[in-house]
Amino acid sequence: MKPEELKEALKGICAIAVTPMNADRSVNYDGMRKHIRFLIDRGINRSNCCTLVVGGSTGECGALTMEERKKLIETAVDEAGDELPIIAGCNHSGIEDVKNLLIHAQSAGAAGAMVLSPYYYVPTDDAILRFYQEISKCVDFGILLYNNTEVTHKDIPVEVMEKLVDTSNVVGIKECTPNFVKMEKVARKLGDKITVVNGHGEFMEPFAAVAGTKGFISSTSNFAPQIAVEMWKARSSGDYAEAKKIRDRLAPYLDLAASESLTGGEPVVLAILKRAATLAGSDCGPGRIPLPEITPELDGKIQKMLKEVGLI
Repeated sequence: MKPEELKEALKGICAIAVTPMNADRSVNYDGMRKHIRFLIDRGINRSNCCTLVVGGSTGECGALTMEERKKLIETAVDEAGDELPIIAGCNHSGIEDVKNLLIHAQSAGAAGAMVLSPYYYVPTDDAILRFYQEISKCVDFGILLYNNTEVTHKDIPVEVMEKLVDTSNVVGIKECTPNFVKMEKVARKLGDKITVVNGHGEFMEPFAAVAGTKGFISSTSNFAPQIAVEMWKARSSGDYAEAKKIRDRLAPYLDLAASESLTGGEPVVLAILKRAATLAGSDCGPGRIPLPEITPELDGKIQKMLKEVGLI
């Protein structure tokens, strides 16, 4: 997929997949195929303006080996590359490893890649700019810039993003800024040049639509893909009141994730997503450290949440 095509494809739902694992915590590639089919069959497909990220943060990229990540990309593209644009998660602390993943993703047939800026040391503005410009030289497809301050501890300034337009393969921004005013500014200043995606997903919908974002990431698609699709249809038609009503059906999950993350951080949220997906019909298995074990108490909360949402 050409960069301009990825820019257009990002105007919709950018579903972010968990990585299914076996009981021994080895990657379950057959389970990945089944999970992708679970998503597609419930609406996460090209006809509903969807893309799918595999091997990203939600996919536990930090806990996977390079070989596992490459095979995960190959598996996803082989399973559904003709039906759904597959975006390869190519996050890594080292630029040469990022390049390695990017080159492999392109050769495997991925539609594009999602990439965090360097995150071992907090990067300067200049380092971020040079990073995306340099990695763009090794591939021809588009890149979704991933602005995740929880990992990088730096909120990429609008001015840096502006400099990347026409000087790199960045055609979209997964904007996870903790500052909603800044998200609106990014959408206002860059929205006609690259696709600005609400990186907080259902937590900030449809408010992010009003702010000018053209799409949203969806982690809840792992267990409730049909709800995300319904919300997108209302959002894209401009019926924000209906989109909010649909989004509120997910309130039991949003409240549970927010509550548990206060003490468990993002790892517990990922563990909840995997368990919820399993209970909803797509066995995604356990997670690797730093994801916690699902205690009987937490499992009870997850089951209660799914009943309230109407999925079990």
